[in-house]
Amino acid sequence: MADRWDVPPVGPGAAPEKWLWRVGFIGVLIGLPGVAVGYFEGFDDGTDAGAFAWIMTFLGCLLTGVTAWVGLIRRLDPESRRESRRRIAVRRSRQVPLTAAELTHEALLAAAVRLAAEQVRPRPSTPVIDSRGRLVWWRNRDLLAAFGLPSIAAWTTFTALAGFGGVLHLFGGFGLGCLFLAGSVCGLTAVASQSRLARAFATAAVSEHVRPMRWLLLREPDQGEAYLVLYKAHGDPDEAPPMLLKLAKKRQARRLPPAGVANVHGLLRPVTVLIPWIDGAPVWTQNPVTALDLTTERDRGRLTYLKGSEPGSL
Repeated sequence: MADRWDVPPVGPGAAPEKWLWRVGFIGVLIGLPGVAVGYFEGFDDGTDAGAFAWIMTFLGCLLTGVTAWVGLIRRLDPESRRESRRRIAVRRSRQVPLTAAELTHEALLAAAVRLAAEQVRPRPSTPVIDSRGRLVWWRNRDLLAAFGLPSIAAWTTFTALAGFGGVLHLFGGFGLGCLFLAGSVCGLTAVASQSRLARAFATAAVSEHVRPMRWLLLREPDQGEAYLVLYKAHGDPDEAPPMLLKLAKKRQARRLPPAGVANVHGLLRPVTVLIPWIDGAPVWTQNPVTALDLTTERDRGRLTYLKGSEPGSL
């Protein structure tokens, strides 16, 4: 088990093409029925079949086109727009990346204590575990919120009801009803995909591969996103490069102290996501853990940005 933890973790967005291919394939599946109906019935004959063909073809082409455009943008610019905005914020704040000697565990710990919110931390809800020791993922509110399942399910239900209402000519007619039904199909696909991921995270959260690790809580000065900086629990924490883990929801940071030791579940290979347990509850994330190389200016700039400026400094 120890050798698995020593594998360098993969950074966020290491394989975005997989998701782009999936979304593009869904767009093709949506557009094919419209093309088939339009080929035999026509697109502009004013009938319900023509309206259905036009709407489905339009949605399929739109989804596939947007996927191709996103793939092209990512190919031309590998770094995400959010990462670019953070780098711009670093430059605007005139923060020169600190040296590795200035980004030690002790220095970041002082920054975490300084940035800690002065408030009463709510007690986390106890996760539900079944008789087999598995985490009941559909009853964990934090996990569902981390993947946006409540909001996606609500909008999917609304679009499905509106679609059936349109098909039954309660409002808008058949064409508008098909449009809403197509939207509900996309919503159901998103619910199924996110549920699958949430279930996988719940399984990893109770896996047998666990080790204690030190952690620090840092927040972005501008965006307010929360991050955990992970270190080895034993020995000098500066002997090995730290790891950076972004929390799925900023509100999870409200119940966390500035630092501590957590039991971290998960594998770095093939799973690149770690789930720390703090105060008896898992802290969820949607992003893989990132191993920071303090010899590079990019990673030192990221930690410099999270560390923030000390009071009274220019």
